[in-house]
Amino acid sequence: MNLIYRKLLRPILFNLDAEHAHDWACRCLSLTERSNISRKFIQLISSQNSCEVNLFGVSFPNRLGLAAGMDKSGKFPKSIASLGFGHTEIGTITPKPQIGNPKPRLFRYPRYNALVNRMGFNNDGIETVIKRIESIYPKKNRVAPLGINIGKGKDTPLSMAHEDYLHCLKVCYNQADYITINISSPNTPNLRELHKTTLVKPLLEKLVKAGDELAKDFNISPVPLLLKISPDESYKSLENIVCNAKEIGFSGIIATNTSISRSENIDFENFEAGGLSGQPIEKASTNIIRFIAKLTDYKFPIIGAGGISSRDTALKKLDAGASLIQIYSSFVYEGPLFPSNLVSSLNHRNKVWI
Repeated sequence: MNLIYRKLLRPILFNLDAEHAHDWACRCLSLTERSNISRKFIQLISSQNSCEVNLFGVSFPNRLGLAAGMDKSGKFPKSIASLGFGHTEIGTITPKPQIGNPKPRLFRYPRYNALVNRMGFNNDGIETVIKRIESIYPKKNRVAPLGINIGKGKDTPLSMAHEDYLHCLKVCYNQADYITINISSPNTPNLRELHKTTLVKPLLEKLVKAGDELAKDFNISPVPLLLKISPDESYKSLENIVCNAKEIGFSGIIATNTSISRSENIDFENFEAGGLSGQPIEKASTNIIRFIAKLTDYKFPIIGAGGISSRDTALKKLDAGASLIQIYSSFVYEGPLFPSNLVSSLNHRNKVWI
């Protein structure tokens, strides 16, 4: 099936505009979402081996997740699970619906197994998304955990950003297995300014406090909060951010988001502006994971993302200190059976309990 995808289906999809192909794939997954028979068939043709990982109190069937960006509005989480993923992260979701940035805004670079996007948090808005999740994939009736990735609206000034995050947190809290705070997308103006200590520390403090209050209101254990960080920050900045997150009470880090850097030894002359993902950022993201793991004495959970395209690149992330990993670009380049094959190749790893 992987060969069929690479030789037959991928050339057809890659003849389409990248976002048109993305939308077509999402429509197919949305159709599968409504069909138990289709999902059962997918499970049959995918190897569904698993090795349980328990991280920040959440049980994951395996180490591999789908990164935020594919299912922006929570339309097909069950279909993603049927492909062999051990978790899926939807979003990024904002308080109100957004159409995102002008098109074209998604670009492929097959020579480098890379993507560039400048989507701009296009999504249906937090209320609509959570109503959908409550209907199609409610909490406690899932085969794999659901992460909900939240961000600020494009037109919200930085001084008011905390209100957007708090609003999204409150709406999604009772349906999330974990919540990711996205301060690192390069495609929302000034969003990465939130990496500054003077801005990130009060934001994280407000979110942890609100989460504790919501847990009491719902009479549940606090939902883990994760911080998704940029690969373009200095190590000094990352140290400040990670230490603050750990001290304040966050449950872990997702390292990393896409990159605006074009510093690798690659011909970037014809690359579009926007967030770069895939093979060119593999080393940078792995180095950041290693840095964070050593900084925190391997006691602060990390979900590793960025350039995972094979068993070897996945193992590099795990060896650097990640407990879970996420993919996106390689799902585009390698096809629908890649996730289950990658999971099977990693099953020699022992269970993880953090």
